[in-house]
Amino acid sequence: MSDGSKRPITLSWVATGIGLALLILGVLLSKTARGSVMVPAYLAAGVVAILGLLSMFRALLARRQALEEEDVAEYRRTHGDTELFEDADEAVRLATRANEHFLKYFVPFFTMALGLATVLTCMLLWRHWGSMDVFPVARRPLPMAALSIVLALFAAISGSYFLGVSREPGCRWLRPSGAWMFLSGGLFVLSAAVMLCENFHKWVDVVDYRMAQVGVVILMALGIEQLLSFVIEFYRPRMPGEEIRPLPESRILALFTEPGGIARNVAASLDYQFGFEVSEVWFYRFLERTLVPFAVITLIFLWLLTCIVTLQPQENGIREHFGAVHLNAEGRAEILQPGLHFKWPWPFAKIKIFPVAQVQELTIGAADEPSTPGKDDKPDDENQPEIRSDVILWSQAHHKDEQNFVVANKARASALVGGSRAVSVSFLAASIPVYFRVRDFYAYEYKHANARETLDLLATRELIRYLAGVDFETVLGPGRAEAGRVLAKRIDTAARKHDLGVDIVFVGLQALHPPVAVGAAFDAVVGASEIMHKNVLEAEAKAIMKTTKAEGERVHAISVAEAYREERGMVSSAEAGRFRKQLLAYEKSPQLFVLNSFLDVLETEGSKVRKYVIGTPTSKEVFVLDLVEKLGKNLLDLDLGSDEEKQDNTEK
Repeated sequence: MSDGSKRPITLSWVATGIGLALLILGVLLSKTARGSVMVPAYLAAGVVAILGLLSMFRALLARRQALEEEDVAEYRRTHGDTELFEDADEAVRLATRANEHFLKYFVPFFTMALGLATVLTCMLLWRHWGSMDVFPVARRPLPMAALSIVLALFAAISGSYFLGVSREPGCRWLRPSGAWMFLSGGLFVLSAAVMLCENFHKWVDVVDYRMAQVGVVILMALGIEQLLSFVIEFYRPRMPGEEIRPLPESRILALFTEPGGIARNVAASLDYQFGFEVSEVWFYRFLERTLVPFAVITLIFLWLLTCIVTLQPQENGIREHFGAVHLNAEGRAEILQPGLHFKWPWPFAKIKIFPVAQVQELTIGAADEPSTPGKDDKPDDENQPEIRSDVILWSQAHHKDEQNFVVANKARASALVGGSRAVSVSFLAASIPVYFRVRDFYAYEYKHANARETLDLLATRELIRYLAGVDFETVLGPGRAEAGRVLAKRIDTAARKHDLGVDIVFVGLQALHPPVAVGAAFDAVVGASEIMHKNVLEAEAKAIMKTTKAEGERVHAISVAEAYREERGMVSSAEAGRFRKQLLAYEKSPQLFVLNSFLDVLETEGSKVRKYVIGTPTSKEVFVLDLVEKLGKNLLDLDLGSDEEKQDNTEK
């Protein structure tokens, strides 16, 4: 088929029509289903229409050039070579020059403009989706998924047809449209998967947004490739006689839409680098023939590996076939124990796994995520208190979104406020962890849409009922441990009544505290109570000390008095006995008794007193006494001993 045929033009019109049809149907489907994931799909369909128009213009110019060359050849055959210059007819070949200018100038500009428009559109979509608070859920997702599959099949069949037609002479420029048809079909398949997830209530809140982001990332990568394609095409190695590759053609899409695209690109690069036909070597031929089968076998092997599932020691599983629970011979769900298990490959069957032996935690009255230890979490509202978990105070929130519960208050029931009786209730902030273990995996997973949420509601209900009948000060103080045991029993009973398949292990009430808004006042009351208790203890200690000291002084005074009394009695008795004996001695010899008494006084009482002996008045001797006390001894006062002692010392 020559370039002068109208077939490439017709096929280009058909490709453009298919792109517009996919674009319009995709927009309508996206609006009806309210699915953001379909936006990349119909954007890819729009690119198909644009590339179809480019192919049509290229086919028109190629046909005009072919017809012009046929006319020139016919003129020379009939008239011969009558021109003065050999290249004189080049000036009148307008179609040829238009085709060359189209390939040299318009196609690179068009490719860069298409890539830039794709990148900018993707950036605007990403920014728009990022500013949205929520994404709407699809209406009637199952019919929308079926329509998406229909569009995907239509795009895939059309793309396969145009890729096959692009191998014909003159139809090479249809290959980019065929590749983008395949991409649009793949994105519609992704949209169908999102619709099915929403139909079965799986990841409803995030699946549409995340998959839409995946589609935008793919389009942005292809847009960047379009911007860089001019440089890549300029430096790409070419073989002599090789057909010109369309510049908008994506090499990334070619890897997935052309079975031998990778091998041909590698072969061309090797031939260019080594300077000879490396692709003609037997080893390369063998590798080219076996690479695709090996990749297919590898994918099949990896797919078959989905038949093997290993359950860890803390896990149990339930086998599902086509979304239905597999029943044993007794008609009950088969609970798979830890170990190696086999199933049909994905997506025909799967094993739902859950760590039943692991203790799960559920927080009542607050968000499940506590604040980060050692860090302050700044609240959105400046009036809200800061959240800290390294220091637990009543004036600071312990968890995010703490709830206040009504609790009875016996102390306020008898109090009067403003002459009227006070309300006998108080508020209590609670963030209570409930620890549970799954006992019946089937009941927990399949008998309830969300067993964890149901358990949260049941536990909250039992907490409200319990706090309504217990005293505020009791549950906040000495009755906290007992309250935890009672709540655990009540929640476990409620869970068994609703067949949740769980056992309550423990309920902790350590984080009970008054509301944060009045926490500082409670801290002040508790501080004043502690100060009062301290003062009472100090007074009691001082009283004990004073009493003990007074008792000691009393005992000491009594002991001293008793000792003095005993002493006085014994001394008086001894003196009386002594007097009787002295009287008897005096009666025997008065003078001797007086002299003996006098000498005894001199010996005992005057032993350390200097004594002077004065003679009687009848004595004729005169005594001269030096009554001046000497400060020290002189040489004359030294006692040198007798002459005999001196002689003995000299002989020695």
